[in-house]
Amino acid sequence: MFVKPEEVGLSAPRLECIGAHLQRYIDADKVAGTLTLVARQGQIAYFEPQGYLELERTRPVQHDSIFRIYSMSKPITSVGLMMLYEQGLFQLDDPVHKFISSWTGLRVFVSGTYRRFVTEPPARPMTIRDLLTHTSGLTYGSIEGTNVDAAYRAVGVWDMNKPGYTLQNMVDRLAELPLEFSPGKRWNYSVSTDVLGYLIEVISGQRFDVYLREHVFEPLGMRDTSFTIAEA
Repeated sequence: MFVKPEEVGLSAPRLECIGAHLQRYIDADKVAGTLTLVARQGQIAYFEPQGYLELERTRPVQHDSIFRIYSMSKPITSVGLMMLYEQGLFQLDDPVHKFISSWTGLRVFVSGTYRRFVTEPPARPMTIRDLLTHTSGLTYGSIEGTNVDAAYRAVGVWDMNKPGYTLQNMVDRLAELPLEFSPGKRWNYSVSTDVLGYLIEVISGQRFDVYLREHVFEPLGMRDTSFTIAEA
């Protein structure tokens, strides 16, 4: 429900400064467009589309435009997993290899390059808590900062464009590669949340996208959130 900003203790002139600020980014082609919503006390006080959906075509942003959410899928995945935690189906400090048996013998990078890695055993096993906090020792091939990153690219760990590629394929490939560091030693942005998606499949017995649709999106009325977009 829309209300005048002052009805919920906000200032209309000050809220308009948001639009002026974002317009500078649009005019400089740093972003194609924006959709900004400010709510207070459950009431929408500011909801403003600006610019276009992409730079190549002049389709204006609308109030009901659909956006790719990229890594905001991470908190959604974590919520889905924690719903299973609430049911007592796992513990945060359970070792990951309890659910992914091929990860029982994971090793840690010491030196070398792909196929000639020197590795050592981890100080302790990776836990589900490590995956949730990005302290698992995993990485991203797209970061391109280490020899382990390069190995991710070499085996196509994150090759989502390959037809038929599944979360099972991903964890199987990760089982062949060393960790960047022993779990819990430090933080590193990684495919940890992708692995959580696989754990949801293993623990729930449902495919990841089906689980999210039935247990997260539909109950919350998130009818436009999915891995694919209908033609309509």
